[in-house]
Amino acid sequence: MTDTSKTTVAVNAAKIGGITAVVPLLFSAIPEPWSSVVSYAIITCAVVAVSVRPPPASSRWTIPYKLIATLGMNFGWAANHLGARVNASQGPVSQTPVITQGKKS
Repeated sequence: MTDTSKTTVAVNAAKIGGITAVVPLLFSAIPEPWSSVVSYAIITCAVVAVSVRPPPASSRWTIPYKLIATLGMNFGWAANHLGARVNASQGPVSQTPVITQGKKS
């Protein structure tokens, strides 16, 4: 491995370790009946953010979508970002499917 990839692995391991330490601490501070409600809200927002296509930047739904995506912790390399393209060198993915139809002879 190169030094850069070792550093990346170390940074990612530190992030994961921090997240797995902080999340239980935060949920222990919430009273018992409300921790389930908070969990359900986060899960619901995450599902909505992953399954609904982001609105155009000029839409009035942009701010509510960003709020729901943030509440659902859908930022960075979340599921819908990973599905957009496999490799940055491949360029942007087409937003509309290209359908070609062959002619019958």
